[in-house]
Amino acid sequence: MRGTSRPRKKPTSLIVGAVALALGLCGCASLAPQPQSFDLYPAQARARASSGRIYVATPSAVPPLDGDLIVVRGPDGSLSRVPGARWVDHLPALLQSRLAQTFENAGLIRQVTLSGEGAEFNLGIEIRRFDIDSATRTAHVELTARLARAGGQVVAAKVFSATEPVADIAGAASAHALDGAMGIVLAQIVGWAAVSAR
Repeated sequence: MRGTSRPRKKPTSLIVGAVALALGLCGCASLAPQPQSFDLYPAQARARASSGRIYVATPSAVPPLDGDLIVVRGPDGSLSRVPGARWVDHLPALLQSRLAQTFENAGLIRQVTLSGEGAEFNLGIEIRRFDIDSATRTAHVELTARLARAGGQVVAAKVFSATEPVADIAGAASAHALDGAMGIVLAQIVGWAAVSAR
């Protein structure tokens, strides 16, 4: 008669090794570098005071331009991101804030609002491009601006665009080039909107 076999115990050294490996992996995950965050800055602009108060709405965008990625456009039109880098906030929210601040820099602080209260005009922005072209190493910013009366009637619309060279497709260089191109566009939009809102 065969004796009943007992389940073999795993050697203690194997158990300790497995626990150590698991802890090591957790430690590696927690030590993984976090993406570096970059900001955008308002532009300096000059504009004559308009006769109406302007509501600066949150710009519209389609993915991936509606998030915090710094987007790279490949030669075939494919979209990716600058590795290890992102904006400090979602791009539409950043643009709204920096556009309003550019109006303020132009001396129009009393004529812009982010709430829409008491505004005679609505300024809508569509983000068409805000990316790095990897083939030409160029930052592209292209925004469509529409100025409408509070009732919805569009009084003016225009596409604004600018480019800046990129020294390297990396976080700081890409963010700096996009910020430069954006500054040109924002200054143009403020001057155009102030003239149109009359």
